[in-house]
Amino acid sequence: MPRESAGAGFAYAKDQYRVPFPPGTGQVTSLDQLPVFSGCSLVSVNIIAAVAATGAGASRTFNVRKGSATGTVIATATVVLADLNALGEVKTIAPVATSGTADLIDSDTVTVEWAAAGAVAFTAGEFIIELVTRRRLQQHN
Repeated sequence: MPRESAGAGFAYAKDQYRVPFPPGTGQVTSLDQLPVFSGCSLVSVNIIAAVAATGAGASRTFNVRKGSATGTVIATATVVLADLNALGEVKTIAPVATSGTADLIDSDTVTVEWAAAGAVAFTAGEFIIELVTRRRLQQHN
């Protein structure tokens, strides 16, 4: 089996998932327990407007969690209407600053959920969730 190479650098991957804005104001899981590449770290999460969002005063808290919808939060942000009200707008979310929190191993999954607390509903729109991960390149002997 190949091993990680300290001198070979890193590879970055961008995995994209298109989903509608969550309806109403309740807790919604957009992506549930996605498998991830073993030995990677979450670098950032981009939310990209695929269909312009609408909803007066719309605001939702977006969480990326390790594991299920009740797992450890590894990235979080509040998304407001002004962030995504035009096609192609991007909101970038950095991982939570706790050391090692965004490191993922082969048994880990990632869940994307919208919290209910403080939510003001979006009335329309679709977005693309882009998970940006980094892993060490492997050395082949």
